[in-house]
Amino acid sequence: MGFSGLGIGTTPAAFMAHGINTTIVEIDPVVHEFATKYFALPPIHTAVIADAVSYASQVAQSNQRFDYIVHDVFTGGAEPVDLFTLEFLTDLRSSLKPGGAIAIVCHLIIFISSH
Repeated sequence: MGFSGLGIGTTPAAFMAHGINTTIVEIDPVVHEFATKYFALPPIHTAVIADAVSYASQVAQSNQRFDYIVHDVFTGGAEPVDLFTLEFLTDLRSSLKPGGAIAIVCHLIIFISSH
């Protein structure tokens, strides 16, 4: 299981609670530190403190593969465009085992006008 984006670690912690080997990719070491220190992120994971675009490219070119990837980088503001390019998404797909799946967490707001 691979995760890009950590937040407070609720989702990866749920997978770890079920014994799923988990790799978390988070660009900000403080986010990882706070998730561990203040939100009880279990220590039984592989932490990769790196840019997800670079890491996905490295994994795609290696033999490492994941069963599932959760791409969750919603910030409540502007998300980095690089994390939604065709190249990045292709690298994510190349990082999957056969039959694997990618979950992309996004938040959509729809405005409807009566005019």
